[in-house]
Amino acid sequence: MQGSGGGNARRAGAAGSRPKACPALGVWRRCDPGDIAPATVAEVERSVAGAALLLHHPRWPEALRGDPAATVAAAVDVLRRHPPGTAAADLAMSGLLVHAARGDAAAALVLAHGLAALARRHPRPGALLDRAARWAPRWPGRPRGRPMPPERG
Repeated sequence: MQGSGGGNARRAGAAGSRPKACPALGVWRRCDPGDIAPATVAEVERSVAGAALLLHHPRWPEALRGDPAATVAAAVDVLRRHPPGTAAADLAMSGLLVHAARGDAAAALVLAHGLAALARRHPRPGALLDRAARWAPRWPGRPRGRPMPPERG
């Protein structure tokens, strides 16, 4: 991912309130799409680029150069091989977040799927499923409502 802009990984709060801290590689699972400021996206992007050696995938170098399709391909493979919430999944999902926040529909859809997969493993899945639904409508062909969590295998 090509580094850009400055700023801390923070969640935008209500007008006049202090933003809530949101660690960069956890933004994808902790922050809603409308709460992620451009400076936070840039911080996530820098964090993904800085952790590049942690993810060994043939498309990852292209993803780090800013290719959304390569990021989606790598994330799909990572989600198939690593449980959501692992370091590899956090890295891949954070790469997706950068593209999804900038309007890439495929990245938003796979990000929603990753959130739904994480919800299946979480004791209180409701908030994660709701967050997944807020990302999923960014894909125009998807019906409204919560995404279906993946089946446990």
